[in-house]
Amino acid sequence: MPIIAEVSLAYKSSQPVETLPTITSPEEAAHFLRSIWDQETLELREEFIVVLLNNAKKVLGWSRISTGGSTATIVEPSAVFQLALLGKADSIICAHNHPSGNLKNSQADISLTRRLTDAGKLLGITLDDHVILTQGGYLSLREEGLM
Repeated sequence: MPIIAEVSLAYKSSQPVETLPTITSPEEAAHFLRSIWDQETLELREEFIVVLLNNAKKVLGWSRISTGGSTATIVEPSAVFQLALLGKADSIICAHNHPSGNLKNSQADISLTRRLTDAGKLLGITLDDHVILTQGGYLSLREEGLM
């Protein structure tokens, strides 16, 4: 009989949960995202980041899911929710940047947000917001009523 690989999952936080930052508004989300985003690439290439939150909206962690070119990046919902499940997230905030500095959302941004919202509902993980970040500001799709 062939040897089959064992799959195991683990999660270990390096900080007490009470010391973790809290995100309860788009402003707090944008502030946190600016603190982790590589400012050298904000206007260079599009990137997509997922922030993991517990039920008290404490930040459990974050990960860059994809990096693209100057106008787009590919985001697979399976990668987003694999991260969310492994990180014990109750909800997530997704974000990407527009290197052009344009704060207008695209139809692709709205479509992805809807796909992620629907996938999250199936898994019991809420998409709290999708933030578009530029050097000069941010746009919350939740605040815009697009979620």
